[in-house]
Amino acid sequence: MFDFDGIQTLIGYTFKDAEILERAFTHSSYSHTRGGKNYQRLEFLGDSIIDFLIAEELCRRYPDAEEGALTKMRGAIVSSAPLAAIVRKKGYDKYIKMGFGSPSEKIFSDIFESLCGAIYLDGGIDRAREFALNDLDGVIAQAAENCKKDYKTALYEKYPDRNIRFVDIGQKGEKHSPIFEVELYLDGALVARGSGGNKKAAQQECAKAALKNN
Repeated sequence: MFDFDGIQTLIGYTFKDAEILERAFTHSSYSHTRGGKNYQRLEFLGDSIIDFLIAEELCRRYPDAEEGALTKMRGAIVSSAPLAAIVRKKGYDKYIKMGFGSPSEKIFSDIFESLCGAIYLDGGIDRAREFALNDLDGVIAQAAENCKKDYKTALYEKYPDRNIRFVDIGQKGEKHSPIFEVELYLDGALVARGSGGNKKAAQQECAKAALKNN
């Protein structure tokens, strides 16, 4: 028997329509073998709602961020892996109704989306926003931090019409712990040097210095 009280306590929202909550956790393998509705339509709706809510929140939190950075952050937040991780972390996965097999990461992420869609239909956009942002707050913060660290992408976005070239100039240090050195040229002019434990890290240091000094 479906534990309505247990899942509603985890979610922090009490449904007016209990049927829609149970449907949000019902996989097609269950409905095809035992009848009833599954979460596919709710997942379709929730996917679009989460896209909107995250875009809205990112624009609110980062009013000066450019479209490219916002798009990258949103993509990192609404992809399958972080949504599936939230479902496991919160314990929502314990309520999934499967006819056969075991839930995959895709199914876990579908559950988060279908649940958001169900809350929207039952309680409106404000309750869906509260649910999504509460659960994804840490993911949003981490995505923003990761984007801030991607100086190379930021450099290309800042200078879309410039000739940007990274040149490896060698490495130093021990074989088991080398330090790679890279130079950065904009339109043929040397603008920065950087070093790191690998070429990617060295390029990031170059890009960071170039963004700071140009």
